[in-house]
Amino acid sequence: MGENGVPETAADGLSRRHFVRASGLTGAGVVLSTACQIPALASDTPPPPPTAGGPDPTVCGSPNSMDRLWVSMQRCHGNNSCLQNGDDYVVMPGNNNTSGYTNFILVPTQRINGIECPWICNSHAPNYWDAAAYFATRPPTVVRTPVGLGINSQRARTFNQLHIHMATARPVSRNDLEAQQSIAARNIPDWAHTRVSVRGFSEQLGVLPHVYRVLIWPGFSHDNLFDMLRTMLVHALGQGATVADAQEQMRFQTLIVIPRTSGGYFIVNSETQLRDPNNHQLAGTNTCDPLLLLHP
Repeated sequence: MGENGVPETAADGLSRRHFVRASGLTGAGVVLSTACQIPALASDTPPPPPTAGGPDPTVCGSPNSMDRLWVSMQRCHGNNSCLQNGDDYVVMPGNNNTSGYTNFILVPTQRINGIECPWICNSHAPNYWDAAAYFATRPPTVVRTPVGLGINSQRARTFNQLHIHMATARPVSRNDLEAQQSIAARNIPDWAHTRVSVRGFSEQLGVLPHVYRVLIWPGFSHDNLFDMLRTMLVHALGQGATVADAQEQMRFQTLIVIPRTSGGYFIVNSETQLRDPNNHQLAGTNTCDPLLLLHP
């Protein structure tokens, strides 16, 4: 069972990674085990300094939580033993896997339970995505290119502290995205209505496709991807939908960033209930795992 009493196998048939078993979550510093100029994946300058304010503990999690990732992050942040240490975020080891794929996680130092916390959508929140991209190119947390980033839905995650996975994009997934660029959106309203079949890897079923919403975007150094996702969901919900309605849907979402070979990025989203009206056999997913080299 997961942290919320959810079975370790998600509703879409993709199992969650057993971080504690795989990596031994113990000890200090050890976690689980539009035309415009297109920027590189990571910024050439370090992420900006800390921002004022913080998340509401009544909706984003109590600082007194005993969530294992939250506790472990505090320990390594406190004694400066995380792989990367910053005021707003740290980088910690990702999961072990039989293929030896290098991966890490960026974890906020603020208490944030996950993608459902509304504070991460506002202008005061640090740009966690940009920070993850930056640190994925800096020793000792270098990830083999092309670097993919991803976050799981509330149901699909193992721990209740926000973390962004930093791992190599799965080649078959990136190839599918590259081959279908003509049906990807170039703006946020259109993003809501895209349906793109992308193959990924399931620990139970091997390589198989899921349906995703895909946006092509020039960069995210100055964009809040969480806020962009929530805005897109307002459009996806249809006429009369509000930001509050979209916020209620955030907990079901997964979000992935994969670089394009010609520059810019694929901003990729799905959820378990997402369907393609032209292919009723194709289902969505609530986890970023299939598109990143995190397992086997």
